[in-house]
Amino acid sequence: MKTKQLTIAAVIVAINIVLSYVAKIPTPTGFVSLVETGIFIAAWHYGSRTGAMVGGLTGLLLDLLAGYPQWMIFSLLIHGGEGWVIGKYGLNPSIGKRVFGNFLGGLVMVVGYWLASSFLIWLNGGAKMQLGPAFLAGLADVPANIMQVLAGFILALLLSVPLRKILMPKSH
Repeated sequence: MKTKQLTIAAVIVAINIVLSYVAKIPTPTGFVSLVETGIFIAAWHYGSRTGAMVGGLTGLLLDLLAGYPQWMIFSLLIHGGEGWVIGKYGLNPSIGKRVFGNFLGGLVMVVGYWLASSFLIWLNGGAKMQLGPAFLAGLADVPANIMQVLAGFILALLLSVPLRKILMPKSH
């Protein structure tokens, strides 16, 4: 990773944390934020490694700062995976593949948090909690997570074009 790219990725992480911390809506298992905005922008402009780094670091640090340490590792993996998937397809010249990558990355986030939420519900339920009801209870945040992906995607689309000249290396 080039120094300029690493620096821009670090700035995106910082801005993403501020944006996500300011604009968050509490839910029973965490919160809805605009964390996807920076993940989409980083992945679209720099690919899978930067998308994964921005996603993972933003998710981990945001949970740490917001007081949800039980989510930190899940967020590192889920948002990192989301950024990696989006970035894997984000630089492809085919619009269809880019759309597929955005959908697949969003799916990684929604399904990842559904599974993580279900696991934490099951874990907190003690010996009496069965896994089936925990998976059903974990579905409660799926609509909010879908909205989070869509909101982040739309805001990233709006910001991406004006930022293109700043973010894109000269070779593109």
